[in-house]
Amino acid sequence: MKYFVPAWYNQGSWWEDKTTPYYSKSLVKEFDDMISLMNMHVKNDETFEMLILNYSPDLRTFLHRFDLFEARYWSLFDDIQGFESRTPLPLDFKSLNWPEGTEFVYTPYLVRCVTGATTYSNVYFNQDGYMVWIEAFEHGQRVQRSIFDDRGYLSSILYFDGQGVPFRQKYMTIDGDCILTSELVDGTVHVSEQYQHRFNQTVYNNMEDLLQERVALYMKQEVSVDYPIIIAADERHNYFLSEILSDYQLCYSIFKQRNSELTSSLLQSISNSQYWLVDMLDNEETLQQYKIEQQLDVEIMRITPFDAQVLPNKSSQYYETYIGLWIDGIAHDTLQQSLQQVISYMERVENTRIILLTEQDKKLLPQWLTEQVQAVNDKYNTINEDEDGINLLLAEEEEYVEVIEIKHVPFEQDLRAALMNLRVVIDLNREPDLFLQISCISAGIPQINLRKTDYVVDEINGRVIERVDQLVEALQYFLNHLKNWNYSFAYAIKLVETFASKEIVGRLNRWIEGEVSEA
Repeated sequence: MKYFVPAWYNQGSWWEDKTTPYYSKSLVKEFDDMISLMNMHVKNDETFEMLILNYSPDLRTFLHRFDLFEARYWSLFDDIQGFESRTPLPLDFKSLNWPEGTEFVYTPYLVRCVTGATTYSNVYFNQDGYMVWIEAFEHGQRVQRSIFDDRGYLSSILYFDGQGVPFRQKYMTIDGDCILTSELVDGTVHVSEQYQHRFNQTVYNNMEDLLQERVALYMKQEVSVDYPIIIAADERHNYFLSEILSDYQLCYSIFKQRNSELTSSLLQSISNSQYWLVDMLDNEETLQQYKIEQQLDVEIMRITPFDAQVLPNKSSQYYETYIGLWIDGIAHDTLQQSLQQVISYMERVENTRIILLTEQDKKLLPQWLTEQVQAVNDKYNTINEDEDGINLLLAEEEEYVEVIEIKHVPFEQDLRAALMNLRVVIDLNREPDLFLQISCISAGIPQINLRKTDYVVDEINGRVIERVDQLVEALQYFLNHLKNWNYSFAYAIKLVETFASKEIVGRLNRWIEGEVSEA
């Protein structure tokens, strides 16, 4: 039995609601190490429980999106508010008690409910179609937001002052009573009189004090100290947890996308633990150095939080050869040089196509890059003049061909779909993208990198080059010699077993149980 503590937080206070209407969702990856590791445990029938510490009225629909709907969880705010675990229930906003004569105006983003000459309410929905908010307006000024749980409960009410700034939030019970009132100006939290017997104080200086009390109570009553707790390393809750979980086996998971920089304060916040799980080579080296400097008794293991699984590869079915170039995170000079190398190869080898892979929106890419892509495509589609004009007539019937394409892959499924068509993938980052590497193994695609990792063996399932000017030679190794590509594909299929979820979970179990020491 294990416990997982994710860090699915917004940019404000860690415990606050991160639910927003579907149209305001930014293209930010929600998929992380916790989701992946828990999915591996589900696949292998390993028992675990999530400890959800933040206010999450959309938790069920969130878990459903990542195939964790059936997983066990304990929600801190459910415990406080008395909400029961049940199947999501979409509310019909029309069934609510609207004033007689209310007019419903439908827009692509919300439903406006006009209740009077100077009053109206806006109804907002999430990406799954569930109602999340109803905001009330008077004289064009927002005065109140009712927040709904995806199980059909009224979860809380947020109040706004004359300037439209939230100043108070009331948390409701399953019976519709107010149990907590959070004063957002001074941070104090007040317990309603009829529920004060459930808490140690009637007024708390801040929300964290109240939450810490409730977590400590649950852990003492329900969770044995013999069970390991895997915590997503996040400085905002690390101290909070280490204070009340000092008797437990704590394992902090350091994940590159969440912990982009291992600051001294972050390292200090994870010091009171027995295990550190890390995904990247650079971060492992930093942790090892910090462990030695601080003389800490902690075990460190580097492991991929992403499991390999066989994905289809259709590259051999195409007349064209598609080369993927990962452009995120690469230094400007390296990107320019590598792109020029790949373009020169494409110009020499007929029917070659280049796919530039990026998580960024195309509008945010450097101008020189988009201009160069356009210039190469325009050059390829240029019509050679002839005396009779036959070429022009023929060209009018042909479509514009993109020999270089920028492919936006903001989410995991987008990247996997793009990889299905690629013959080889290039990632020249100082440390290659881990999810990309595992996905290439899954799809049997050879990779070209500047750095040696656990996932690529030089001249087997990829090439590890020393300089960017060796890129063309590395491409030729796989694209000019079918034997090399086939061998790489076969080796990658074997690696799928090595990095399968069963192997990763087994390795994690043995490590935490003390059978393996890799510090």
